[in-house]
Amino acid sequence: MSALTSSSAEDRLEFLLKPYRDRSNAHIQAIWEEFGAEHPVGAFPSSRTMRDNSRLFTAGKRYRYALALAGYQLLTGEPPSRGLERAATWLEWYHLYTLFLDDIMDEDVRRRTLASAWATDAKLFRGPGADRPAMVFRTQRHRYGVSQAILDALRIRSLAERAIEGATELDASVRLELLCELTQVDFVLSDGQGLDIDFERADRIPEADYVRMSGAKTARLYIGAAATAAIAAHASSEERAALEALARNFAIAFQDRDDLLGAGVVESRIGGSAEGDIRQGKRTRLFVLAVQRLAPKDRASFLRAYGRGPRTTKNDIRSVRNLFRENVLPTMEARIADHLVEARRALDRLPKKDPEARTLLEALLDAQRTRVR
Repeated sequence: MSALTSSSAEDRLEFLLKPYRDRSNAHIQAIWEEFGAEHPVGAFPSSRTMRDNSRLFTAGKRYRYALALAGYQLLTGEPPSRGLERAATWLEWYHLYTLFLDDIMDEDVRRRTLASAWATDAKLFRGPGADRPAMVFRTQRHRYGVSQAILDALRIRSLAERAIEGATELDASVRLELLCELTQVDFVLSDGQGLDIDFERADRIPEADYVRMSGAKTARLYIGAAATAAIAAHASSEERAALEALARNFAIAFQDRDDLLGAGVVESRIGGSAEGDIRQGKRTRLFVLAVQRLAPKDRASFLRAYGRGPRTTKNDIRSVRNLFRENVLPTMEARIADHLVEARRALDRLPKKDPEARTLLEALLDAQRTRVR
């Protein structure tokens, strides 16, 4: 596919997503303002952390939110109520909660082109060592910043629940089912994150184990978006299964494409560094396939250059990318294509009650082949 076609696919998706993003952000802003009014700034820095991180609240693609509302429209042929619009923001609040914690675990200082929550909170520290750069738990300042970010994450998860609880236009039974879905996401996603941490020091990871981790960590919240649509629409078990299959296959394709971008193996305009995954030694599917497929000499060279942190050189980056492109990229692209085919088959099993919603879901799938940001 040409660069022009790729750009057109992303531009089309952005155009279709904008109304969903605008609605999501309007409700998120309203929920945040409700919270802010109840928790005014006081004398202590801890009363400022949520405000200092609030720029992160309305950043992001809003794929999950769009999937939930478009799925509902596809199933019912009706526009979502304001109650459902509000309730569906639980997906974005919950995702933000996981990102706050993820940045702590990875010691990432940037999120969505902005400072991550723990790095922002660390700047509020006024004790000894406040003039030194922040690193997780290496000084009292870092302990302070990380601890405050964990507390912010817990508050944000509570806002995910409040988004549902405050959607009083929805039947109480629907709200209860959504809260139960949120709890199920908790269990599965935390298991996936735990596996991701276990993989950090492993040189060899079976691809099936990686897929299991990705399915839990990345795909489960997308499945939650599908479940949100199905619960609100009172969908049949067959309809819910199809929508969840679409969400799962889309999510895995999305993550695989993100990993290509995060290593700079394809053209990348992501907000963070396109070298970050290589520097940090992220155990992505790219890594798993490279270790599986490289000849012993190339594998040894790859492992020496991958994950060297601040000691990473330009030659390391170039060497790893070349090995990825020559040995793994075609397989990655085939994996993405296979998941998108399965997602399209699942979409074809769903009712066609809202052509515009279907168009958006098709655009979400199409963009994962060539997305650059």
